[in-house]
Amino acid sequence: MAKILMIDDDAMVLKLYTEVLSKEGFEVISSNDAREGLAMAAEQSPDLVLLDIMMPDVEGTRVHESLKLDDKTKNIPVAFLTALVTDEEVAAVDGKIGGLDYISKSTPNDKFVNQVKELLAKWRK
Repeated sequence: MAKILMIDDDAMVLKLYTEVLSKEGFEVISSNDAREGLAMAAEQSPDLVLLDIMMPDVEGTRVHESLKLDDKTKNIPVAFLTALVTDEEVAAVDGKIGGLDYISKSTPNDKFVNQVKELLAKWRK
């Protein structure tokens, strides 16, 4: 199954989604530090990066920019995880805000897993 890198400063979020995705057969690696997450992306070549937007050391949008500028990571798909908008708000804009993929942290676990699977399928085409 796919390897997913999660970068989020909230340890509880990392623990929850690691458990949820691992139960579905995904290999999950994670970091609660943006700079460490960037290094992990380059070293581990995940199939998907799930990236928090608001982090204290480096904002998720900056991490995304760095990933897209690095030859080792520029082709890794990225989806933002956010508590800033609800699941309904993300669904209302077809999962995209500003042309980028988003998943709300308020999304129920089963729907979260389905969204991850849909993103992976879309990017594998």
